[in-house]
Amino acid sequence: MNISLNGQVQTAKKRPVYIVVIGVVFITLGLLDIWRGATPLTSGAAHLTGEDFAVLSIGIAALLGGIFVLKGRDWARWLLAIWMALHVALSIRDPYVLLAHLVIFALLLAGLFHPAASSYFRQSDT
Repeated sequence: MNISLNGQVQTAKKRPVYIVVIGVVFITLGLLDIWRGATPLTSGAAHLTGEDFAVLSIGIAALLGGIFVLKGRDWARWLLAIWMALHVALSIRDPYVLLAHLVIFALLLAGLFHPAASSYFRQSDT
């Protein structure tokens, strides 16, 4: 508990451990995707292909989502949920990959929208 200069009591927000894990995983995935998407620029290619741009964009979204989930921004958990839903949709043609993405998606949703996580994100919005 902290007391501000105007005498109001502020409660310190407690970040659930699984939010830290989710944030770090997405920051890592984002950095890897950014590196993979930007690699053609460092290998002598003058421009990015459509696939490179898509990987780069997905990486930026994952990186931003991971950073801002750790900062407690509610919109970031929605960004990560949409990011994972996109991966589920992209894997629809491969049953094993689809199953893996569905399991990861379910775990991600359980973590991001758990009551303790919702409380954490609600405190950060005030």
